[in-house]
Amino acid sequence: MVRISRTRETTHAVTLKVEGALVADWVPVLADACVSHLDQRKTVELDFGDVGFMDRQAVGAVRELIAKGVTILHPTPLVRGLLDEHLP
Repeated sequence: MVRISRTRETTHAVTLKVEGALVADWVPVLADACVSHLDQRKTVELDFGDVGFMDRQAVGAVRELIAKGVTILHPTPLVRGLLDEHLP
């Protein structure tokens, strides 16, 4: 189960906090949330400070989001290990 909540939003940016286990069933929900903001030309940040697990599909989807300009904030050691080459 994952929880996605908006923690900050301005006319130019949004930060979404992701908590829990990000798995296949929830990947489209996260992707849709990010893409809808990107389509509005907003900067999108994902706070991954409370992500405890990501499956293979989630890792691939997050890598695609990063390629589209999404920024990952506060990656846990797990997230950093899975996405290291894609994080600044």
